[in-house]
Amino acid sequence: MKTGASDPFGDDGGNEISESESTDSETTTEETTESATPDNNTSQINRADLPLILRRDTVKDERESVHQLFVQDSTDGRAKDAERELESIIGDDIYRLDAREAIYLAGMRNLDTAADILREWGYDL
Repeated sequence: MKTGASDPFGDDGGNEISESESTDSETTTEETTESATPDNNTSQINRADLPLILRRDTVKDERESVHQLFVQDSTDGRAKDAERELESIIGDDIYRLDAREAIYLAGMRNLDTAADILREWGYDL
C-alpha cells in the first residue's frame, strides 16, 4: 500500500462517518434508485438478446450436446493451427470450445468443401 493509505478492509475501531462519506453514500443510493427505474434502458435488456459470449456464465453454457470427435494426427495439428489463426483474425483470445464449434459450423456452411475432402478419402470410388 502507498504511504498514508488506509486498509479499506481493516477495522479502525471508529464508527464515525465523515460528511463527505455521508454525501457520497447518499449520492450512490440516489443513483442506484434512479438506475432501477423502468425509464432506464438497461432494465429493458433481455439476456437472450445478447451475443453468446456476453450472456453465458461459463464456456459450456448452452452446450448440452457433446460431440466426441476422433481425428487423424494431421487433422489435430491443423485444428490447433486453425484455432491460433482464428485468434489472430479476431484479435482476441478464443476459448477452444468456441473455436472448434465455429470451425464445425463453417464446415456445415461449406458442404461442397467437406464433400471434396470425403472424395479425397475415397468416398466416391
